[in-house]
Formats: sequence, structure tokens, C-alpha cells
Amino acid sequence: MNLGIRGFPPIRVSPFFPWEKKTAWLTVRTRQAFHPFHVTTRLCLELFGAWKDRLFRADTRFLDVGCGTGILALAAVKLGAGRAVGVDISASAIACSRENARLNGLWERVFWVHGSLEAIGGSFSCVAANVPWTCWENLGDAVTDRVAEGGALIASGFQDIQAAVMERRLKEKGINPVDRRQGDLTFFGVPPSGSFTWCAVLALRSPSHDAPPPSP
Repeated sequence: MNLGIRGFPPIRVSPFFPWEKKTAWLTVRTRQAFHPFHVTTRLCLELFGAWKDRLFRADTRFLDVGCGTGILALAAVKLGAGRAVGVDISASAIACSRENARLNGLWERVFWVHGSLEAIGGSFSCVAANVPWTCWENLGDAVTDRVAEGGALIASGFQDIQAAVMERRLKEKGINPVDRRQGDLTFFGVPPSGSFTWCAVLALRSPSHDAPPPSP
């Protein structure tokens, strides 16, 4: 299937079907990792595309917290980030990320770490974390502490009812939200059925009025 994101290059995500075109800007196999078809991944990539000129340069050090398939780290280097690190507590996720890096010829530009965020030292000019709300409650400070001065954070994995709390916590850490995207994920069952609205936020450690506007 193709992960269609408006204004973003085509991303091909497993399962692959014989009639699908084999050429894609990025190809991702999922294995047992978190599937990037989820709306939160799409929202993160929307922010990547809108702010790519601000976020991804040759001197960008990118960190993907809870990397899963590695899609965000791989997209970051494809968009111009010099180096990226992906970290995940799941061994199968790290194996999947490594496979996807080799599949896309990016294995020399991304370093994968199996373990917790404590295994990663230093700060990064751009940090992405698409993780469940419980992880934000337990590890939020550890994530925000990795954002360098003048750096950016792309945060997702939470719903609209949690967005105000998330943005307040980011401001308390000196990281100012400048762009929020949201999208619905509808599910069906007998019972239950319903819809959740998920969010992704781009926040900058520098004052928000210094930030250039996103690309159209």
C-alpha cells in the first residue's frame, strides 16, 4: 500500500501487492513493528514536509524515540538531515528498522539503538517521539531534555483531549508549540465502534516568534 500524504513524496508500506509500482521515495517493511499507516505517523510526516527547510539540514542531528519501523528517522535523512539515531525497547522493531535502512540504502546515515532513552547521550537539533500517552507521562522529561537549544521537537501519539496538557508541559520545559496537526481514526466493532482524534505538535526551544513560517 502507498502511504499517501499531501505534498509529500510517495512512501510504499508493506504489504506490497504485485500490481503496485515498485518505485517509491521510501519503502518500508513493517514486520512486527508499529505500522506506519496509523494516523499519528501521517501527522508527523505532514509536519516534516511543512517544516523541512527549518528542520532538516546537513548539520541536523535527528533522534527518533520509539522508532518502530524507522520510518521517521529514514524520512528525516531523506529530507536532508545529516545523521539520525533511532531508539526502541523492542528488539524486533530495531531489526525492522535496520532492514528498512538497508532496503533504502540509508544504513550508513542512521544508527539504531536497542534500549531505553537512557542509552542515548547528548542533545539533538531535531527530536521526534510518536509514542503512547503513558510513555509521555513517564518519559516526557527525558524526551524534552534531548532537544538542543534552538532545536525542534515533533511530538505525537496523544489524542485531542490530551493536547492542552501536552502543550502546557512543553511550554514549562521552554519548548514552544508552533504547529499542531490532527486527524481522526475511526474503528468499527460489534460493539464498540467510534473515532479518536489524534494530534501531532511541532515545538521549538527557541521563541516561537523567531520561527520562519512553514512551507505551503
